[in-house]
Amino acid sequence: MQTLPFPNHRPPEYLKLENEPEFSAARHLALEMPQAVTSLSELGYDAETIKACPSEFGVSSAFRILSDEGLAAMRDICLKMYDNRNVSVGTGVNRLGSYVRGAGYRSQFMKDFCDSPELAEHISKIASVKLARHSVPAVACGVNYAPEDITKAVDTWHVDSVAFDIVMMLSDPTKFEGGEFQYFHGTKMEGQKLLGIDGEEGKDTDLPADRVITVPFPTGGYGFMQQGNMIFHRACRMKHKAERITVIPSFVVAQADAADATNSVNMAGWDDPGLKAELARHEAWRASARLEALVDKISLHDEGEALSAQIDAALAPLLKFRDRIGGA
Repeated sequence: MQTLPFPNHRPPEYLKLENEPEFSAARHLALEMPQAVTSLSELGYDAETIKACPSEFGVSSAFRILSDEGLAAMRDICLKMYDNRNVSVGTGVNRLGSYVRGAGYRSQFMKDFCDSPELAEHISKIASVKLARHSVPAVACGVNYAPEDITKAVDTWHVDSVAFDIVMMLSDPTKFEGGEFQYFHGTKMEGQKLLGIDGEEGKDTDLPADRVITVPFPTGGYGFMQQGNMIFHRACRMKHKAERITVIPSFVVAQADAADATNSVNMAGWDDPGLKAELARHEAWRASARLEALVDKISLHDEGEALSAQIDAALAPLLKFRDRIGGA
């Protein structure tokens, strides 16, 4: 098993779509490689920081993901989900204007797209690490819409709570102004310091123009990939009301006992239905894999202090999450 399956039930707030097309990788995907990739070292990260990451991959140029048929089907599904958008606090009230989390609960087509082994294999090549659909359904299949209030940014400067994600445009980019996706050409620490923020909170202001890169989308069905917890990025304000829909699938390193950048402690503050239970499943899964790996790592020469440190390392993320949701 490469990742946790979706739970066998869904929160009642998420309305299931009916009469969807059946996802077919052969018909709905048209995967191409990006023309350019920027590494973490090119953004200024040092060797020690990069060593703690799953790979040196930073961010790519936009590449084709969906066929024309796939684009039409997914856009129609996202339009149908619009009236069942999330109403959330936490990150949502600070950053996002209009969005859907857990789209795989609502749409079987979206779930099968995000679960597609063809997609996972393709992006694993780009990132130089084996990836799988994220094990937290809320972030595994997300959709962002343009906000009703266009004085607000589509999404303010921030880093993500997961390591790897795709931002895929579904709307025709020639039919709206503004809403550009941009990232800071530097480390996230530099960007946060310039804006006077930390953590994953957002801020809607400008950074020095010569340090900001805009990622163009040739047309709908194209997306780019990023190591989102390391890339300081935003989606700008719209200049007029128009359709702007992006799909954001997220991914986790497939090796379950590998270092995991999923920020469950931060996401525990979001109020999406069922999210705390999703995060508990994720952290229990990863802790279980680390404990299983520990069985083979323990040496009979290890003494109490070394054994205690190994056990603490295996359980630390799970216990930190437990303390967060338990009010400790």
